[in-house]
Amino acid sequence: MAPHPDDGPHDRPAPHPDVSVHSRTPMAGGTYNTVHLLTHTGGSETVLKTEPPAERPRLTYEHRLLHTEARVYALARPLLGGLVPDPLHLDPVPGEPERHRLLVTRLPGAPMEGVRAGLSPEGVAAVRRALGRAVAALHTLTGPAFGYPGRPALTAATWPDAFAAMAGALLDDAGRHGVALPWDPDRVRGLVRDHRHLLAAVRTPVLVHFDLWDGNILVDGAPEAPVLGGIIDAERAFWGDPVAELASLALFGDIREDAAFAQGYREAGGELEFTPDLLRRLALYRVYLYLVMYVEPATRGVPDEEAGRLRAYLRPHLEEAFARVSQAPAG
Repeated sequence: MAPHPDDGPHDRPAPHPDVSVHSRTPMAGGTYNTVHLLTHTGGSETVLKTEPPAERPRLTYEHRLLHTEARVYALARPLLGGLVPDPLHLDPVPGEPERHRLLVTRLPGAPMEGVRAGLSPEGVAAVRRALGRAVAALHTLTGPAFGYPGRPALTAATWPDAFAAMAGALLDDAGRHGVALPWDPDRVRGLVRDHRHLLAAVRTPVLVHFDLWDGNILVDGAPEAPVLGGIIDAERAFWGDPVAELASLALFGDIREDAAFAQGYREAGGELEFTPDLLRRLALYRVYLYLVMYVEPATRGVPDEEAGRLRAYLRPHLEEAFARVSQAPAG
């Protein structure tokens, strides 16, 4: 069993966000936390993530997310070293005890989202193989219960109970924030209830990052010889089924087409066989992930027109995932 996930950043000499800061530059990409690049006297760089004000609307699971992120990095660094940030400081924002900030080391490289088009197929494959090995290492970390570590109401002793609570809370969030779903929310509740037997096959709560799309995967090195620079933004992690990881790793795509990732995952000891049951569980997790994306614009201040475009894009993907849960796709 891994160390308890409540273990926070270790005490160590390190730059502090209130001292030795030469410059502070906003960083793009954050939709929940505010993110700044700090350059310290002497030239070192860190990244400061700050939670939104306590009064800002948020989804039920979005509670103590920076605590979760710090725990994930503290647990993962003995396995992955510099492929995840080092959590340096986690403390309340001065004068706002309910709002926290997290200071971490800056990793090298740029998000794969922005550089993938400039890489050769061989370069992409090399990065994805390394990513597969890193994710397999993450999946050796196990926790004390299933669900979101920062939200006791969304944890349980069994995966079916935890996932039902997670999905139910998200549906409640949609109603609470006035998000009209394109179908009756009971359709999702019924889908989860009717597939408890598939979820019950998961007996060990494994660390799932659950946000490993190309924007959170860093690529370093020259375009002709790229390497995996690191994995970031782990605040949405939970303890659950490692198959759930595949939902974001192939966002809107088919993970079975990513042979390089699967090769690296298996090389590092991970088990990955695309059985009909696995594919049905994966489709269920895609329903959940797409629902998160469907609902969260309501708490982000996204303009109605932009939110409408996103939801229109998500609807066919949701319907496809719904259909795949109820049938065993061909392997």
